[in-house]
Amino acid sequence: TQVQSRDIQDTDADVLTMPITASSVEGVHSRYGAVQEMQRLMGGQITGFWSTARRNALKHKISSSSRGISNKKKVQRLSLGTPPIDGYTLDIESIMSIIDEGKVLEGPEILDVSSMMELCLDVLDWSDALEEWNRDNVGGEESEFEFELQQEPFVQLPSLVKQIHMDEELIELLATAFDEEGKLSGTTFPSIGRLRSKIRTLKRGILSSIESILALPSMRNKLAVESGGSLMSEINGRIVIPVQQQYSSVGIVHDASRSGKTSYVEPSEVVQPTNELRSAESELRAEEAKVWRQLTESIVKHREEIERNVASLGQLDVVKARVKLGRRLDGTVPEVKNEGVVSAIDAKHPILLLRGMEVVGSDVEIGQGKNQAMILTGPNAGGKTIILKLLGLFAMMARDGIPVPTKQSEKARVDFFEPVLADIGDIQSVDADLSTFSGHMLVCREVLNDARKDALVLLDEPGSGTDPNQGVAIAQALLEALLDRGCRVAITTHFLDLKQLASSDDRFAVAGMQFLGNRPTYKLIPGMIGESFALAVAERLKLPASVLDRANGLLDSETRKMGELLRDLEEQKQEVEKTSEALKKKEFEMLELKAEMRSQQEKLEAKQLNARRDEAARFSKKLEEKEKILEGILERLQGSGATKKVIADSWTELRIVKREVMSEAENVPGSIRQLNQLDEANVELIPISELKGINKVEVGKSVVVCKKGAFYGKDATVKKLGKKLELSVGGMPVRLSLKEIAFPPSSGRGQTPVASNKQPNQKQISKMAQRALDLDEGGSSSVDASSGSTRDKGTSMKTKSNTVDCLGLNFEESKRKC
Repeated sequence: TQVQSRDIQDTDADVLTMPITASSVEGVHSRYGAVQEMQRLMGGQITGFWSTARRNALKHKISSSSRGISNKKKVQRLSLGTPPIDGYTLDIESIMSIIDEGKVLEGPEILDVSSMMELCLDVLDWSDALEEWNRDNVGGEESEFEFELQQEPFVQLPSLVKQIHMDEELIELLATAFDEEGKLSGTTFPSIGRLRSKIRTLKRGILSSIESILALPSMRNKLAVESGGSLMSEINGRIVIPVQQQYSSVGIVHDASRSGKTSYVEPSEVVQPTNELRSAESELRAEEAKVWRQLTESIVKHREEIERNVASLGQLDVVKARVKLGRRLDGTVPEVKNEGVVSAIDAKHPILLLRGMEVVGSDVEIGQGKNQAMILTGPNAGGKTIILKLLGLFAMMARDGIPVPTKQSEKARVDFFEPVLADIGDIQSVDADLSTFSGHMLVCREVLNDARKDALVLLDEPGSGTDPNQGVAIAQALLEALLDRGCRVAITTHFLDLKQLASSDDRFAVAGMQFLGNRPTYKLIPGMIGESFALAVAERLKLPASVLDRANGLLDSETRKMGELLRDLEEQKQEVEKTSEALKKKEFEMLELKAEMRSQQEKLEAKQLNARRDEAARFSKKLEEKEKILEGILERLQGSGATKKVIADSWTELRIVKREVMSEAENVPGSIRQLNQLDEANVELIPISELKGINKVEVGKSVVVCKKGAFYGKDATVKKLGKKLELSVGGMPVRLSLKEIAFPPSSGRGQTPVASNKQPNQKQISKMAQRALDLDEGGSSSVDASSGSTRDKGTSMKTKSNTVDCLGLNFEESKRKC
């Protein structure tokens, strides 16, 4: 078994021996992998370019060596798509068959080989571009966005190209062998160039001599011009002129007119030059034959290399053909394992699709769990055999790497089966003394001989053509023997005993072809036992009514009643399915309506939110103006004796008010979050460096770290002053500047700007912040810059008459009390 597995892998590893049909699961995976990579290229999913660098380099090398100058052309840059093999026949076998016959290749054959080798250069450049795309797009740094999918690398297609090997001497010889007209190059083969030049010179001399002869006055009366034809023509490679019969002595006669009045004569003056011309042409043919033989010998020397290169191109062409066929079938690439499972939703017969027919899809499943066999039941001409053949075709298409026609949105599975055995049709023969039954038994014998694990066996009405009781017994025994060997089996039958196997043996599953309105729908219904409906089929095929009536009368009452019950059941089932479809449609409409209502609600909420945001923005602008007023107050209070604590509290609490207003505008609960969370989104600590004039710190005082990082919001104690202060944060020494620390808020810890025992609606701000807000509202307060004290309408002292106690009140309540 190990030797056999290694042989299979070696067969697939060499493009020369790689068959169309895979011999292992791994072979199927590599074929489907190549198909999926080609689908990405054909679907335009890959962005990139490739260039004809190798072909260009070859032409540059040839040009430089032949002319001694550089004639390098611009490298052609092409979009990265399918391999550049369209329009080429790649028929190397017919060329090699000429060599096998001992013949020498000539111009057309050698030119084809040369074209194929140049095509290999382009395919190598194309493969290099795929490898470069892999390096640029696969296996790099991980994306910062989790939703970005990792690009799959190209593996299978480059592996096919890697077997191309180009011999520089051969490719240069073939590339330089022909000129732009497809003839042997006179530059590469100088002897051929010299002979061609000699031939051209001789031809010009001959034509010039004849023109001179025709221009002589003495020849004008001898020419036969009444025919109206050309005065010069060629017969057997000799240039002749038409003269009257009596003047034929001017040269060698090569032909005459039907009337005999005109002779076609080669003038004596050009006989010798023409002989020289014929001799040069003969030498040229001999020299060309010598070159053809030389080129043929070079091709024979590199035959295996050439065949392998062309085989690589052929394998790429096969992959492209698989993709194109899959597109015609609207097929999908199935999952393939080695467990004997076929599971496909809306599977369709591929041949019927290729014929352009409207095909009904069916759900097929075999091999899942204990299910090893499928018994297909239903009416005659109802599609049972179509499903049977579909299973076999799917198994073979999977081995060939062809996408199978199933529902695109559902993942299909078609496992690897080897072999696929079938008994479909009738092989009865008078000459071979085979009846219908004996023909089936002969095929079944061979099926049993070849049946083994991983085999797929398809039997069309086993046991038919003989006594029903004995036929059923043989068919059941055959099925059990196949299952015991590990096969997967699908059969069609009309025998009731075989239909009922699923109820007694869980290795069997039953499915029936749907039959509605006295007509088959060709749809497979899993789990249903299909009736044969022989009389209904006969009626549809227009059998005489009298015969049908008589047949119906001959049925026993139980059989007739059973048939009627099955028909009624099918009709009721159809009604239930229609009702179910209608309910699903209504449900879908309800979901659409709910989605529309939800969308309208979201739009309305968005409008409301925008309105609140606009209002909040307007109020925020007012608060910014108040902040500016407070900044002015702080500047004037530098020498007033106001404590750093009061000023820091005022600054922080005003910002808290602003944030609460924004929260209320967004319909978010407006309670002030405790500053002990010190969340960057909720609290702003004011660096001491920004508190001009009141930014003195002392050793032993408490501060709060406002530098972003691990210590942000932590309490610290000043240990030593300097350009950078030495602090103790939780017992850990840290050096920070004034712009990286802040005074603690009102609680002394910089974490709780409002007393924790206050209710959410009882927002408390400092009196100085309140005074700043009142300045904007009434404009009645003033500040004495010299003294730093505040005065209200000339009053310089705070008394009960000019003071309102706003402790415990929010801003609006304070305004009303004022």
